[in-house]
Amino acid sequence: MRYSVETDYKLLLRNLVQHKWGMTLLFSLIALTLTTMGYFVPKTYTSTSTLIMGGETVLEPILAGAAVSAGNKTDWTQVAKEILYSRTTVAKLMNQLGYLESDIKTLEDEILLKEMKSSIEVELVGGDKYLKIGYTDENPKKAQRVATKLTEIFINDIHSYHTSESEEAFQFIDGQVKSYHKKLLVAEEKLKIFKTSRLETGAGSEEAISKRLARLQEVLDQSQLDLREAMIKKNSLERQLTGEVQATISIARQSQYVNRLQGLRDRLSELRLSYHEEYPDIQSVKYQIEDVKRQIQLEKTDPSNSLAGVDDGFKANQVYQDMKLQLSQAQTKIATLNTRISATRGNIVEERKKGNVVHSSDAQLAELNRDYDVNQKLYEDLLTRREAARVSKEIDEQQKGLNLKIYEPAFLPRLPSGLQFYHFILAGLFFGALVPVVLMYFKQLVDSSVKAPEAIMSKMKVPVLGMVPNVASTTEAAAFNTKDRMRHVLIVLTFVGIALISVMKMLQQTD
Repeated sequence: MRYSVETDYKLLLRNLVQHKWGMTLLFSLIALTLTTMGYFVPKTYTSTSTLIMGGETVLEPILAGAAVSAGNKTDWTQVAKEILYSRTTVAKLMNQLGYLESDIKTLEDEILLKEMKSSIEVELVGGDKYLKIGYTDENPKKAQRVATKLTEIFINDIHSYHTSESEEAFQFIDGQVKSYHKKLLVAEEKLKIFKTSRLETGAGSEEAISKRLARLQEVLDQSQLDLREAMIKKNSLERQLTGEVQATISIARQSQYVNRLQGLRDRLSELRLSYHEEYPDIQSVKYQIEDVKRQIQLEKTDPSNSLAGVDDGFKANQVYQDMKLQLSQAQTKIATLNTRISATRGNIVEERKKGNVVHSSDAQLAELNRDYDVNQKLYEDLLTRREAARVSKEIDEQQKGLNLKIYEPAFLPRLPSGLQFYHFILAGLFFGALVPVVLMYFKQLVDSSVKAPEAIMSKMKVPVLGMVPNVASTTEAAAFNTKDRMRHVLIVLTFVGIALISVMKMLQQTD
C-alpha cells in the first residue's frame, strides 16, 4: 500500500529497527563476501606501448603528386583491432612465446587463444594521433613481453600489407600500361594503313578537291566559250568560201571566153589574109568575137563576182586557199575543244566521286584519330600513374612512406591494474549497507497489511482517535537486549574479519 513520503520514511525506519538483526546479518554477509572475493581475485598488470599514427613525413612534401601517401586517413583503431584480434595474429604470438608449436589443434590451444585475445587492449588517444597497444596478465613481465611482441607484429603486418598493396597496385597498373600500349600500336597501324590507302586513291583533302573542281569548272566554262567562238568563225568561213567558189567558177568561165576570143581573133586574122572584109566567114567570126566580148563583159559586171577578172585570178585563188586553211584550223580547234570539254566533264564527275569518297573517309579518319587520341591519353596517364606506383612501392619497401613509429615502448608495470583490494572492501561496506535498506523498502511496498492510521482513514472513511503503543514485557525486553548485544558483536566480528583478510592480502602481496 502506498503512503505519503513522510509516512513511508517513518515506516521504513520502524521496519529497520524491528528487523535490525536481519539487516546486520545481511550487511555482514555482503561485506565479508565482497572482501573475500577481493582477496581471491588475482592482481593483473597491464603493459602498453604507444605508437605515433599518421602525420606528415619529410618525404611527403618532397614527393607530393609523385607518390601515393599511405595511412593519413586510416581508421587505425579498426585496423589495429582487425589485425591484433585476428586468429592469425594471436596464433603467431603464441608461436613466438613458445605456447604453440605449429597450428592450433587441441582444445587447450583454443582456450589459451581465447584468453590471450581477451587480454589484448587497443585504444586510439590524443585526437587519433596515438595508438596504444596493451596486454593484461597476472605476470607483469609476461604482460610487457606480450605487449612488445604485439607491437612488433602490428608494425610488421602494417608494413607488409602496404608493401603488398603497393606491389599489387604497381603490377595492375603495369599490366594496364602494356595493354593500352598494344591498343595504341593497333590504333597507329590502322591509322597508317588508312592514310596509305587514301594516298593511293589520290583523293586528297576536301579543300584540294574543291580547288580542283573550281579549276575544272573554269576550264569547262572557258572551253565552251572558245567552242562557241570557233563555231561562229567556222560558219563565217564556210559562208565566205561559198562566195569564193562562185568567183572561181566565174574566173574559169572568163578564162574560157578569153581563150575562145583569142582563138576567134586568130581565125579572123587568117581569114583576112585570104578574104576581104565582107566575106561571110569573116563576118561570122566578127559576130562571134562580139558575142564573146559581151559574155566576158557580163561576167565582169555580175555583182556576185566581186573578184572576177582575168587579172584577179591569182589573187582569188590565194584568198581561197587562205580561207580553206582557216576553215581547217577552225574545224581542228572545234574538235579539240569538244574533246577538252568531254574530258573536263569526265574529270568533274571523277572529282565529285572522289569528294564522296573523301567525305566517307573523313568520317573514318575522324573515328580513327579519336580512338588513337583516347588510347594515347589513357596510355600517357597510365604511364604517369605507373611511375607514381613505382615510387610508392619503393617507399613502402624501404618503410619510408608510412609514419608509424614507436613513441613509447612497452614498460614493465609495477602497480596492478583494474580493481584493487580496497575497492572490494569499500564495495562490500557500501552494498552491505545499501542492499538491506533497498530490500526492506521493496518489502514494505508489496506488504498489503495496515501499518499506519492513514490506511484506515483512507479505506473506511472514519477518523482515528489514537493508537495503542506496543509495550514489551520484562522477558521480551531482556531478549531484545541480548539480541542487540549479539548484533553489536556481529558487526565487530565483521570488521575484524575484513581486517584479517586485509592483513592476509598484504602478506600475499609481500610474498
